[in-house]
Amino acid sequence: MKREFAVLGMVICLLIGGLGGWLVPAFIGGQLRVSLLDQINARGYMIVGTSGGWPPFEIYNTVTDELEGFDIDLCNLIADELNVTIEWQDMAFDALVGSCVGGTIDLIAAAMFITPERIEVLASSVPYIRTNEVVISLENESFTIDDLTDLTAYSVVVQTGTAEQYELDDLIDAGYSITYTDLPEPDVVIQALVNGIYDVAFVDEPVFTVWSKTYNLKSIFTVLAEPTALFTRLGEPEFLGVVNKVIVEAYKDGTLDALIDKWFT
Repeated sequence: MKREFAVLGMVICLLIGGLGGWLVPAFIGGQLRVSLLDQINARGYMIVGTSGGWPPFEIYNTVTDELEGFDIDLCNLIADELNVTIEWQDMAFDALVGSCVGGTIDLIAAAMFITPERIEVLASSVPYIRTNEVVISLENESFTIDDLTDLTAYSVVVQTGTAEQYELDDLIDAGYSITYTDLPEPDVVIQALVNGIYDVAFVDEPVFTVWSKTYNLKSIFTVLAEPTALFTRLGEPEFLGVVNKVIVEAYKDGTLDALIDKWFT
């Protein structure tokens, strides 16, 4: 199965020259502003929200009792840059945006695509990877589609709060009679597909690649997805500047390529 991963080099390179301009005055409206970056440095750790069980981006290792994966390693680079530790908050995917907006977490690291809905309420980092979305089925099925609109013929399962769910909602709003069920955890999604409860699942391609090593699955349709980024609250340019700096430097010195090789091959 062909997988297409493209770090968005052109976008990132355009930002390299502008990283020095993210500092803003500490005084706003005559009052002292305590930035998120100052808060993180003062407490000595940053709070990162993720949703485990979405390999290879974030995986809960039951042996070590720790999270691991591509996004986990990337956040560790940011923590090293700040000389702080990470407090991980593992939660349902659809709870991440609200938790970040509400201040429960400082950063979202969950293989989250940049979408118009998300950037209305959160600040995205520079993109760090781009992957495909795929419609998958059991290997022995003969389902075929030429477009997402062809999903009107099948029962579909997706993870709650994902870009895949939003895309199906858009098609439904456009008048297509697509029937889908959203489930909160990715392992529940794949188990429902394997048990024959649904015809197809709509997921990120790297997740399919990992699952296909355990289950007899195949991809029947591919969609080029939006780029993937980390997210923090709006109005925190200092912290976002550090996050972007780490991603850009990782792109320039080959660290990002090394992480892609580690987790996606």
